Amino acid sequence: MKITFICASLQTGSDGVGDYVRRLACEIIKRGDQVEAIALTDSYLSTVKRETQEIDGIKLSVLRLPASLNTGERYNYLQKRLELFNPDLVSLQYVGFGFNKYGLPIDILLKLGKAIGTRKLHIMFHELWCGMAVNAGVKEKFLGRLQKVFLKATISALKPETIFTSIKPYQRFLEHIGIKAVVVPIFGNISTTESGNENDWDDLTTKADLSPLILNRKDWLILGFFGTTYNCQGLDDLLHIAVNAAKSAGLKLGVLFIGHNRMLETVNLIKATPDLFYWETGSLSTAMINRSMQLVNIGVVTSPVDGINKSGSAVAWMERGIPVMISSADKNYSENLMEKQGIYQATSAEVILRAYSSKNKLPLPNNLKMAAIAYTVYSL
Repeated sequence: MKITFICASLQTGSDGVGDYVRRLACEIIKRGDQVEAIALTDSYLSTVKRETQEIDGIKLSVLRLPASLNTGERYNYLQKRLELFNPDLVSLQYVGFGFNKYGLPIDILLKLGKAIGTRKLHIMFHELWCGMAVNAGVKEKFLGRLQKVFLKATISALKPETIFTSIKPYQRFLEHIGIKAVVVPIFGNISTTESGNENDWDDLTTKADLSPLILNRKDWLILGFFGTTYNCQGLDDLLHIAVNAAKSAGLKLGVLFIGHNRMLETVNLIKATPDLFYWETGSLSTAMINRSMQLVNIGVVTSPVDGINKSGSAVAWMERGIPVMISSADKNYSENLMEKQGIYQATSAEVILRAYSSKNKLPLPNNLKMAAIAYTVYSL
């Protein structure tokens, strides 16, 4: 089987959906199918770029079209690439804001069908529309209504054979507007097997001053932050409870911020917390991210728990047997259901220590292989 993935950007480590596509495509290639990927509106480059991207020795052929291209040129490149590769299936990885600053990619509605021709089309909805939150503003809700109408019109125009989304709430939202979708849970975007070379690891250890942690692992309770992090309600309480938990167990509390950090507010909150040590790695290769994650006892997740299954960073922790912690302010948490999955809520020092002791004892999600099967089986 031959599959072409279309997403907004394929800049490694800078676009979550692009990272999702890369890892999924390489897994499908590993299974014996042929796959290519096209970035339709890549804002990380100014000229058309053909390249090979790689995970664990598996190579993926990629075409990246800059966001600065005019619509005619963009879809001309796309159509020619599809004609050359001639895939059995074209999979559109949809995040409206990835293709258009208002989340209304009209060119996809008007031009994509012609470029694809008679080939089968599949759509994965990573996001639907904005304004879903109860506390969303008037402008956000108005834009969300436009996006909802646009999404429905896009489905009507493109007539995809199969539609996926990542969580059940999204499936229900789509159902309410007459669209049937299959839930295919996402996976972490960081390979669990890449370890890189020792020189890179030594350089990182020196640069980030990780030696006190690496040489005395048993002395520490380490909280990890990775991916998009928000200063969510209750994060300060979580940190203070973790300080008390570490003290009660005779441990030192450390926080390791892995990768490029865009949220200075969160860092300032962490640094202002007494009796807490802090490390920050800066931007890293996927191999160094993987190795850094192994140092962590508990991953902190700042996105709402009812959407945790579409959080690539949360799943990345759990794929490594590392429990995740959410703040006590989240009212949608269900202890009986979620602790079994390795999802804990920071309501007390006892819970923090329970999570700490569960590392490497949790069931590992196998979402990547399940997704690879879903993309090939459902699309036959």
